[in-house]
Order: sequence, then C-alpha cells, then structure tokens
Amino acid sequence: MWKFKSIERGFPEENPRETEFFRLRSPAESVVREFIQNSLDARKGGEIVKVKISLLEVHRKHISHFLNETLKQHLIACNLLSNHEYPQSVPFLLLEDYGTTGLDGPSEPDAGEGNFYNFWWRKGISQKSARKAGRWGLGKLTFHIVSKIRTFFGLTVRDDGRMFLMGKASLKVHKLNDKRYHYFGYFSKDDFTPFKDNDPIISSFKKNFGIIRNNNETGLSIVIPLPVDDIDFDSLLQSAIRHYFYPILAGNLIVEISGDGRDEELNGNTLIQKVSTIDWSHTEWEGINIKQILENVKEALQIPAFSLNIYDMENPKINDESFGEELRRLKQSFRQGNICKFKVPVRITKKDKQPCDTFFTVILKRIPGLKEAFESYVRSGILVSEIKMLGNRPVMAILVADDDYICEFLGDCETPAHTNWNERTEGFSEKYRNATRILRFIKKSMRQIVSILDEPPRSRQIDFLKEIFSVPVTPHETEEEEESTQRPEIPAVQRRLRIFNISQIQSGFTVTLDSQAISKLSFPFHAIIKIAYDTFRGNPFKQYEKFDFDVASDNITLATRDCNVLIRQENILEIEVTGRNFRLEVTGFDPRRDLVVDIKKR
Repeated sequence: MWKFKSIERGFPEENPRETEFFRLRSPAESVVREFIQNSLDARKGGEIVKVKISLLEVHRKHISHFLNETLKQHLIACNLLSNHEYPQSVPFLLLEDYGTTGLDGPSEPDAGEGNFYNFWWRKGISQKSARKAGRWGLGKLTFHIVSKIRTFFGLTVRDDGRMFLMGKASLKVHKLNDKRYHYFGYFSKDDFTPFKDNDPIISSFKKNFGIIRNNNETGLSIVIPLPVDDIDFDSLLQSAIRHYFYPILAGNLIVEISGDGRDEELNGNTLIQKVSTIDWSHTEWEGINIKQILENVKEALQIPAFSLNIYDMENPKINDESFGEELRRLKQSFRQGNICKFKVPVRITKKDKQPCDTFFTVILKRIPGLKEAFESYVRSGILVSEIKMLGNRPVMAILVADDDYICEFLGDCETPAHTNWNERTEGFSEKYRNATRILRFIKKSMRQIVSILDEPPRSRQIDFLKEIFSVPVTPHETEEEEESTQRPEIPAVQRRLRIFNISQIQSGFTVTLDSQAISKLSFPFHAIIKIAYDTFRGNPFKQYEKFDFDVASDNITLATRDCNVLIRQENILEIEVTGRNFRLEVTGFDPRRDLVVDIKKR
C-alpha cells in the first residue's frame, strides 16, 4: 500500500527544501495555523467552521496496514525511526474540520487541477480563488514537519458524497537494497489513486484512528502519527487562541481541543473567560490584560463602522479630509479611550479586468499603560503575525480583511507560512495593476489613522515658553514666590547597562558579554538576536528578505561557548546564555555587504 518510486538512471537527486519556510517558534503553532487557515479558506457557504484537534494513541498492531513494513524500511534508510521499530503505543495528532468543502475536484494523479490534486500532487502551486477552496500550496508540508516520521494521512468527505483516503511521506533521497529512491512516498492503490468510499481500508482507518465523521459530514481529517514532543495540549490551546481569536469571537469558528485527559471548546461565549486562566509567559501576550483586549474586540463587533473617504483610488492615502466634518469628534472619542471602528474603501484591479471596489475594517482603542501596540492583521480569519507598523503606541489596533476581493488580493501576496504580505511575492505585481501601491496603503493604514487621531489638540497653551517670555513682578512678589516654592530634585540619569559586545569579523560577527555586566547577571538567561544586511534608507530589519540569507541554512555556521542555540529561523536566533564565558560566532554571510546586528536579553 505504500509506494516509493526509485530514481531512474539520468534523473537528479532532489531533497525537499521548502520546509525552511515553516520554521515557526513552535510546532504546535505551525500545525494549528496551517490547518485552521485552510479550513477557514474552505468554508462552505455561511456555515460555522468547526475544528477538532485531538491527541490520541493507538496500539501498533491495530494500524499495521498504515504503518507497515514497507514504510518502516524506508524510514530506517532515512534514519527516521528510533530503534528500527514503531513504538508499541503509537501517539498521533488528529485534525478535523467540519462545515468545509473537503478536498473536491478530480482524484486522479494526472488530473492537473482541483483541490484534491493540489493537496496530494502539487507542490508550491495552488489554485487560489478569493477565500474559497483552500490554498494548499506549500503549507501542507507542515504536516510532515511535525511528524517524527515525516508522514501523514488524509481522509476527505465531499459534497458529491465521495470519501477518499490517501497518505504521504516526505523523507529524503535514500538508498535501499542498492536502489536510489525519491524523497516522497504515497499510501494509495497500485495506480497511485486513493482508496474510495466503502473500501474496507477506509473503515479500518476510521475505526482505529478514532474518526467518527459520517458520510454526509463534508470536510477533511488529518492523522499525523508520532508527532514531535513539543506538541501538547497547552501548546495547541495557546496557539489556537492567539492566532484565531478574531474568527472565534466573530462566531465564524469553533475549536475543540482534547488530550492528556482534558477537553476545551473555544467559541464566542467561552473564549474570553478561558484566556484569563492561561499563563501567557514567554509569548507576545505576556504582561498584557488580554481579557480586556478581547472584551474590546467583541464589543467592536457590535458597533457600526465609520466610512472613510478616499478621494484618489489610484493613489490612495488617509488624511484629515478622509474623516470629513467628524474629525474633531473622532479625535476626542479616540483620546478618551472609546472604541473607534472604520471602514476603509480600496479599489483592486486585475490586469485586463474591470476595477473591483472592496474594503477592509480597522478597529482602534487607545489603552494607556500598554508598553507597545497590540497589533493584529487578519485575512479571512488568520492572523498575519509578522506585520508590525505601530511600534510603542499604546493602542489596540486590528485590521480585518473579510471581503472576497481583498482577501484574494492579500492571499496572493501572502508568504507561504501566512505570516506577512510581501509585495515581492512571485506573480503578485503581474496579476494586479498598481499592486505595490495598494498593498503599502493597506499595511500602513492603521498607522496613518492613529497618527491623525492621536495628534495633540490645537488649543491655547497658557504656560508655553513661560521661562522665556514673562511679566515682571515686584520684589515683594518674588520673595513670596521663593518662600512658597522649593526647587525640585532632579534625579541623576541612569545609564542603561550594556550586556553584550558585538564585533564584526570576516563574513560574520561575534557576541560576548560586557565585562561590567557579568557580575550583575543571573545564568542561564535567553536572548534574541536579529540580523540584517544594512540598507541605504529605512529599517534594515523590516527590509530583510529570506533570499538575503537564512540562519537555519547550512551556509551559516555557528560556533558557541557557554551557549545553547534554541531557535534558528530566517534572520533570528534565540539563544540561552549559560555562563560567564559566553561567546557566539556566526559566519557565512556575504562579505561584500555590511551586517546590522541587534541583540536583546529576554
């Protein structure tokens, strides 16, 4: 049932490299983001999407058809199976969605179109169409990454009443019995077509992996055997809340999570209470009153939006005139801490097509005491997590793109892991007129609105420049003032303790501890290092592209002392400093370009 193709003479060896796009901070975050995002994209009509995530176990004897001897030999050849045997009790992660279309379209391996073909046979290409039909391009590789044996199975039920089952392993080029094999293998029939409908293998699959989906419940069930150890109940729960709080509060998504003897349902009524019981340490939500934030979001869903005026749709911008006669009132409301909600029109034009008028929504609330903006950009329900435009402004700011036209536009420039909107995405500028200008307008819109609303009032300042321009007073008045006024004590300026020394070396840099800081530090501690090539203008870190370099690649070499490297991802290193003699040397960068390095203790 498992089929691996040998490499024919004259064909090159090729290992998958696309996994570099999905090195997020945690495996649970990766798999939750990818599965739920595609579930929301495949939403059927106006139905509520329901996602079930379960951590389960099954005895290996019950699933010998699926984890069989053929697969085992190929896993051993790739050094992916500990002790050369499946464990007696096989843990697995079960992901299921309901209220979705399932993997529709032709099921033949040479079909060349449709969601089923895209999911199982196409890599790096998806037939994107607005929010519909899913966007199965590179993202499905996540399901391989989070399995210790790089393997998963998929069972789908479709609107046409058909049920299909397949599996796929994404290993590496390997040699077995003197034959070279491609990195991929399929669990399928002999002709590489899926098992169908009433095939006994489907009944066995459903029974032994705990799938209770009925034949009329459309959607997709993913089984990931032997998930990596970092995936547990708490990490799945936190990831679902952090990345999908908006569609849950909006009533478009319900998430059920079970495992380790615990069960939680996240819906619009339970979410806010749930967040207050979770420890958000070491996340972006640490130190934030997240319960208050989500209460504000839920309140914002019930109020109407004020429509902004954009006078030049070809060169859109937000200025004072966009607010019309309501500007003064809106400024006052914003500065008083009220929720402000705006509908921002935008015109999107595909090449050789008529313009389409669409919109996005901006929700804002000024929250004094926030150390930095709580900033979210949401496309079709998914949090596009790497866009940050507001810096340290004390505001809650959420941009929501939910109309089909703008969802398609933003989806077409979304990075593979759905973490950014990149104007340089292949084919994006060729598909749309004025694509770069429109995208930059969308991304900068919240910053423009906040800058206008948070402008200080233009009122008379009575004490302005009083130290320079003053009215003379009599000696008697001066004596009285001196007796009643004490000179304030001005505290000495405290210099910030420098912890690290950064030194440039050939094709890289080194980091050590500053000698004056060592005695004041407690070990171990964590630090985040950001790296970028210097630029003539703008922020080098914001202009970083994966094509510049990737610290996770073999081209970048790390040498450490008193240091553990925890995360290597694109231009970011997370390290644990374990002792006084800490030293980190990073080399392999382009020697013709200058590096900018920023390091902060966590």
